[in-house]
Amino acid sequence: MATCVQLEYGELKPTAQSIQDCTGFVMLEPTEYQQFLLASSLFDPSEISIEVAQALFVSGFSLVIICYMTSWAYGTIINWFKPEHDN
Repeated sequence: MATCVQLEYGELKPTAQSIQDCTGFVMLEPTEYQQFLLASSLFDPSEISIEVAQALFVSGFSLVIICYMTSWAYGTIINWFKPEHDN
Protein backbone atom coordinates (compact mmCIF):
# COMPACT_ATOMS: atom_id res chain seq x y z
CA MET A 1 0.00 0.00 0.00
CA ALA A 2 1.30 3.46 -0.83
CA THR A 3 2.43 5.54 2.12
CA CYS A 4 3.06 9.26 2.45
CA VAL A 5 6.50 9.92 3.95
CA GLN A 6 8.55 13.00 4.91
CA LEU A 7 12.32 13.33 4.76
CA GLU A 8 13.56 14.31 8.22
CA TYR A 9 17.26 14.44 9.06
CA GLY A 10 18.13 12.01 6.27
CA GLU A 11 15.42 9.48 7.19
CA LEU A 12 12.03 8.78 5.66
CA LYS A 13 9.30 8.94 8.29
CA PRO A 14 5.67 7.97 7.53
CA THR A 15 3.02 10.64 8.04
CA ALA A 16 -0.70 10.46 8.71
CA GLN A 17 -1.55 12.35 5.51
CA SER A 18 -3.57 10.66 2.79
CA ILE A 19 -1.95 10.07 -0.58
CA GLN A 20 -4.07 12.80 -2.20
CA ASP A 21 -2.97 15.37 0.40
CA CYS A 22 0.67 14.25 0.62
CA THR A 23 3.15 17.13 0.59
CA GLY A 24 6.23 14.92 0.89
CA PHE A 25 7.09 11.72 -0.94
CA VAL A 26 4.94 8.71 -1.76
CA MET A 27 6.53 5.35 -1.05
CA LEU A 28 5.25 2.41 -3.11
CA GLU A 29 5.51 -1.32 -2.61
CA PRO A 30 7.36 -3.23 -5.37
CA THR A 31 4.15 -4.64 -6.90
CA GLU A 32 2.57 -1.18 -7.05
CA TYR A 33 5.71 0.21 -8.65
CA GLN A 34 5.71 -2.53 -11.31
CA GLN A 35 2.05 -1.80 -12.09
CA PHE A 36 2.86 1.91 -12.36
CA LEU A 37 5.75 1.22 -14.75
CA LEU A 38 3.58 -1.00 -16.94
CA ALA A 39 0.73 1.52 -17.10
CA SER A 40 3.01 4.48 -17.78
CA SER A 41 5.00 2.67 -20.47
CA LEU A 42 1.81 2.07 -22.49
CA PHE A 43 1.45 5.82 -23.07
CA ASP A 44 5.11 6.79 -23.21
CA PRO A 45 5.97 8.09 -26.70
CA SER A 46 9.66 7.34 -26.22
CA GLU A 47 8.83 3.61 -26.11
CA ILE A 48 7.57 3.67 -29.72
CA SER A 49 10.26 3.36 -32.38
CA ILE A 50 10.30 5.66 -35.39
CA GLU A 51 9.43 2.80 -37.76
CA VAL A 52 6.38 1.82 -35.70
CA ALA A 53 5.21 5.45 -35.47
CA GLN A 54 5.55 5.83 -39.23
CA ALA A 55 3.66 2.59 -39.84
CA LEU A 56 0.84 3.68 -37.52
CA PHE A 57 0.55 7.06 -39.25
CA VAL A 58 0.59 5.58 -42.75
CA SER A 59 -1.96 2.90 -41.88
CA GLY A 60 -4.32 5.44 -40.28
CA PHE A 61 -3.96 7.90 -43.16
CA SER A 62 -4.33 5.12 -45.77
CA LEU A 63 -7.48 3.82 -44.12
CA VAL A 64 -9.17 7.22 -44.52
CA ILE A 65 -8.06 7.58 -48.15
CA ILE A 66 -9.10 4.02 -49.06
CA CYS A 67 -12.54 4.50 -47.49
CA TYR A 68 -13.00 7.78 -49.35
CA MET A 69 -11.94 6.32 -52.71
CA THR A 70 -14.17 3.26 -52.24
CA SER A 71 -17.22 5.36 -51.39
CA TRP A 72 -16.49 7.72 -54.32
CA ALA A 73 -16.29 4.74 -56.70
CA TYR A 74 -19.56 3.26 -55.42
CA GLY A 75 -21.25 6.68 -55.69
CA THR A 76 -20.07 7.08 -59.28
CA ILE A 77 -21.35 3.65 -60.26
CA ILE A 78 -24.72 4.17 -58.52
CA ASN A 79 -25.17 7.62 -60.12
CA TRP A 80 -24.35 6.17 -63.54
CA PHE A 81 -27.56 4.11 -63.42
CA LYS A 82 -29.85 7.09 -62.64
CA PRO A 83 -32.57 7.74 -65.23
CA GLU A 84 -31.34 11.28 -66.01
CA HIS A 85 -28.24 9.79 -67.62
CA ASP A 86 -30.32 7.83 -70.20
CA ASN A 87 -30.38 10.71 -72.69
